[in-house]
Amino acid sequence: MLFTLAAHGETVGSTLKNIALYVLRLSRSLIDFLEEFEDAYSTAKQSALALFVNLGNLLAGLSINSAFRSLKGHPRVFRVYPQVLGTRGILTGIFSARTSTGLHLGSIGTNLRGNTKYFYSMVSTMLVLASLSAFIISFLFFLSSFSTSVEVYAVICTTIAAVSPFSLAVISIVAFQVFKKKLDPDILLYPTSSVLNDIVISLVFIEIARLAILGHGVFFVITASLLSAFFIALGFYTLLRGEKEVLLSTLREGGLALLIGLTIELGTGLILSRLLEVGGVAKIAILYPVMLSTLGGSISIVGSMLTTRLSTGEFDFSTYSFKQFGQNIIGLQMASLVFHSSLSFIASYLMREVTPLEFFTLSYLSHLLGFTIMMPIVFLTVYVTNRKGLDPDNFVNPIESSIADFVETVSILVVYRTLGAD
Repeated sequence: MLFTLAAHGETVGSTLKNIALYVLRLSRSLIDFLEEFEDAYSTAKQSALALFVNLGNLLAGLSINSAFRSLKGHPRVFRVYPQVLGTRGILTGIFSARTSTGLHLGSIGTNLRGNTKYFYSMVSTMLVLASLSAFIISFLFFLSSFSTSVEVYAVICTTIAAVSPFSLAVISIVAFQVFKKKLDPDILLYPTSSVLNDIVISLVFIEIARLAILGHGVFFVITASLLSAFFIALGFYTLLRGEKEVLLSTLREGGLALLIGLTIELGTGLILSRLLEVGGVAKIAILYPVMLSTLGGSISIVGSMLTTRLSTGEFDFSTYSFKQFGQNIIGLQMASLVFHSSLSFIASYLMREVTPLEFFTLSYLSHLLGFTIMMPIVFLTVYVTNRKGLDPDNFVNPIESSIADFVETVSILVVYRTLGAD
């Protein structure tokens, strides 16, 4: 009898122990879920702030729509627009990624004045890369068209030379303020600064194109050449007095990223010219800069977070790290859905002949298609560059922004034709 009671007690004790372990595991799973949900929510909240800045690109879209009508007799100018805009993506991508990673690691300070030698070396290197990008775009334009159009060269060189110093200043100021407020520059930096750059680049691009066509092209070429010479001289000064390794490695890897990215952007220009021929020019033109910057910004958030977490050891390509990072992707898409809904109503208000549903269908489906295509490309680029001993910050955002521009342009064309829009 006593033996039976003892056995029964052991059974009850074992059952209670199993229940306790089950409750403990369930509690841990619930805590993990809530923590993951918190990551998704935090990413969604900050991503929404970053993406909503893209609404400013409606101004760029309105400008391009207006310019398309006034410059319709000079289609060659619009062939280089994605490349000039893509230069922003490439250079902004390199500088933003290096700056955000540097802030996390402490190699970059939080003020324009009295910053580290590393930071100032990066600035001068970016200006040299800007001059190199103008040369590459001009060379690719010549190879693709066998044209020596002074107007096109004036637009390319002057726009890039004039906007580059402004662009670096904007990125730096935004990065410092975001970091000081204990927000994540990996999420906010690139999308915010790229929108401001897109607006300025589009306005400068259009105005220089108009003046160049009126006969001022030679003046702009000379001005741009002088600015480029100054940037290159600054690069030589950095080579002698700054961090030599920073300049040489960034020029070597960044130059390769420029060549790859701008070659891809050449194809984007050809697709854009085709897209503008199929109809609905006003609808496409007003959304085009916004849609490019939205996909590019979303991809840059993913790329910047990956490179930073790779540097800090929080991401190692394991199943667990992919699962954890997936929460950030979910949060990003939550923010994207809200953004495109708002964009549709605002765009339809500006162009009353198009309904919010039409805008939303075109913009969000194009974005979702582009985002789905870009995700494996981002992870693969980070993995390959890291395995090859290269700095992913020099490749991920620059190359991905160029590919994203091409993918988004193709996605717009595919969705537009699938919907049978007119």
